[in-house]
Amino acid sequence: STPATTAKAPSSSGTPAASVLRVPDLRFTPVDLDSPLFAAWRRTQAAVFLGPYPDEEAVERRRRVADRAARRTAALDGDAVVATFVSWDTRVSAPGGAAVAADAVSGVTVLPTHRRRGILTRMIVPDLADAAGRGVPVAVLIAAEAPIYGRFGFGAATETARWSVDVRAATLAAGVPLEGTVEVVPEAGMRALAPPVFEAARRPGAIDQHETWWDRGFGLAGEPDHKQRTWLVHRDRAGRPDGYAGFRPEESWVDRVNRTVAHVGPFQAVTPAAYAGLWSVLTSLDLVARLDAEELAVDEALPWLLTDARAARQAARSDFQWSRLLDPAAALSARTYEGPGTTVLRVLDPHGWAAGTYALEADADGTGACTRTTAEAQVTLPVDVLSSLWLGGGDLGAAAIAGRAEEHRPGAIARLARLLRTSRAPWTPTWF
Repeated sequence: STPATTAKAPSSSGTPAASVLRVPDLRFTPVDLDSPLFAAWRRTQAAVFLGPYPDEEAVERRRRVADRAARRTAALDGDAVVATFVSWDTRVSAPGGAAVAADAVSGVTVLPTHRRRGILTRMIVPDLADAAGRGVPVAVLIAAEAPIYGRFGFGAATETARWSVDVRAATLAAGVPLEGTVEVVPEAGMRALAPPVFEAARRPGAIDQHETWWDRGFGLAGEPDHKQRTWLVHRDRAGRPDGYAGFRPEESWVDRVNRTVAHVGPFQAVTPAAYAGLWSVLTSLDLVARLDAEELAVDEALPWLLTDARAARQAARSDFQWSRLLDPAAALSARTYEGPGTTVLRVLDPHGWAAGTYALEADADGTGACTRTTAEAQVTLPVDVLSSLWLGGGDLGAAAIAGRAEEHRPGAIARLARLLRTSRAPWTPTWF
């Protein structure tokens, strides 16, 4: 590639500022799985995400399991791939169960040699513009670093929690209803059982699982780094699977005292009976001192199941799925609401896709409708704040305290917060 040159960038006062790199124009090109660029594209990803260098065999394995319909982009400096980007069509579950079309973004990398040069902007903005043009109401991603995506209109819409359970103190309370059965199922047998349970258990924030993700999750993709799990399946009284949980023990003994930790996940339960049944087995595992469940919802019912609620504690909590509304009217009309209400909100979006004033109305039966309007706004907020709220989570009151939302009528912020909030927290159980 052509060597970069160094120059002094003028400051606002006209005096020389810090040295900046002036680089030649980069080329941005699509990369399909059969492209000769795919291997370099994958290796650039691995380098930025601090993974091992993918040899030819590893590249071919990834090629076999990758989604052919995904949209991959490479930034080229000469012939070198210096940045990567991928997006694909998915659906995200909204409150009420509707599946809303979404543009899933992942695999975003820029080599450290090419940072701070607007490369991400030149990849993500065209992708979002294309999604908006196709009528996709929302984009979703998982942010490796929190400050990056707010400037593109994304807001943290779901959270995840790591739960730690002291097995020795975790005893199910006498009144917890237990119905059905729990059985141990070989990992390969989970491939047919798990997808229908996952679909039935979806809650707001869940996205579609790609078929190859199931293969990889159950060790059927031939990946050498797959970590095998023991799998539990709950069946209802009729013998139908309605819940599953995997766990992987990490054995440890100190002075002949057991300190073994069982890492729990994935965990899905369609019914309260499946939820209680799976936890009844997990909390009674022999030769296990602690359960560590890294990707559960923030509002797990588990402490309520135990005689000692302190035996299950939320050890960590963090943002997970970030949303970016492209069409607030479509997204907010697709979800349901837990109480009636009306409001008018003005959405600020420097990119323009979501900008406008919207009337939001919810009936007593939960049906909602959001339409553009010329009425006077009661609340003004930026698109990233609304994007963090649309699934029922977030904190509009805190955003207002931070100066990120403004009310034009007394109490309008509180009314909108109540309207959007759901009693059950949104949750995304899938890394993507």
